[in-house]
Amino acid sequence: MPAAPTRVDWFRILDDLKREGYGLRDITHFTGIPRSTLLTYRAGSEPGYSTGQKLVMFWAQATSRDAASVPMVNPYSYRA
Repeated sequence: MPAAPTRVDWFRILDDLKREGYGLRDITHFTGIPRSTLLTYRAGSEPGYSTGQKLVMFWAQATSRDAASVPMVNPYSYRA
């Protein structure tokens, strides 16, 4: 049986950054991604590749984790 599809959990990335002390204004400052755009990711939108890459790299640096360990979610789960 094939593995369940997964996608990056953008809500959790933003939540992890909040727990590290970074507000949306801070994330905007460090990544250049507008606050309004970050709010759409929190609500479930998917960023384009380069924007998502910026956000993942900032998350990895801010949380001292490897970018390969980015939080994932099944898009068909109740949380997605």
